[in-house]
Amino acid sequence: MAISSFGKILTVLDLFSVSRPIINVDIISEELGLSKPTSYRYLKELVSSELLQRLSGTSGDYTLGTKIAVLDYISRTTDPLVQISIPFMQQIVERTEFGCLLTHLNYDSCIDIHHELYKDLTTLTYGRGCPRPIYKGSSAKAILAHLSKKHILDYYQRFKTEFSEVRFAHSEEEFLLQMKQIKKQGYYFSNGEVDPNLASLSIPVKFSSKEPPLALTLLGSKNRFEFINFQKLIEILQENAALIEKKFAELSGDDEL
Repeated sequence: MAISSFGKILTVLDLFSVSRPIINVDIISEELGLSKPTSYRYLKELVSSELLQRLSGTSGDYTLGTKIAVLDYISRTTDPLVQISIPFMQQIVERTEFGCLLTHLNYDSCIDIHHELYKDLTTLTYGRGCPRPIYKGSSAKAILAHLSKKHILDYYQRFKTEFSEVRFAHSEEEFLLQMKQIKKQGYYFSNGEVDPNLASLSIPVKFSSKEPPLALTLLGSKNRFEFINFQKLIEILQENAALIEKKFAELSGDDEL
């Protein structure tokens, strides 16, 4: 399906990352295959909508605009799933003294939409809105296991090299078997996959019969997980996930959950 003109303009935003917070017309032209006049037109449209802003004192560098911050604030403070989940996540943190994450599976990455940390816990490697690989850590795998076989295989085909490199699966058959096992046991435990000093435990939050689940995750040091009742942690996550699902079903009127 052809991308609309508006959609093409928005592809400029995909050029930004933590490692590249500033772009210019040459980057747009080169990476999106656009002419200079078209690139300048896209920049003009994005600046006028406050999605981008030009850096003063430069020859034509641009960074993200104030509208991005406004939209993030609106999302954080009004997203019903986040607002429903926060009290339960806070209770989980107080009971376990672990960090707690709520995570969404994007097309090619895993993104935390909220996190709660215990006191001055500094183990958070990524944080809200920061994409991380779907082939590392527990959150993405807990979600992937509950997708349809077609979508599971789609993710595998796109990231089979990476899944093999991290020694998770070396073939399509092995990947499907891993997904089946994760779905059956109801959780996935990651030990040092994202950070060699961290571990995480994730379960799915099935908030819709039509959408992929989110992941509810406990995050802490590998050493701490060794001295904790693992089964009890699973039970705590499952109890709270069920409460989040119930609250959201009541709010949305989805009786299929």
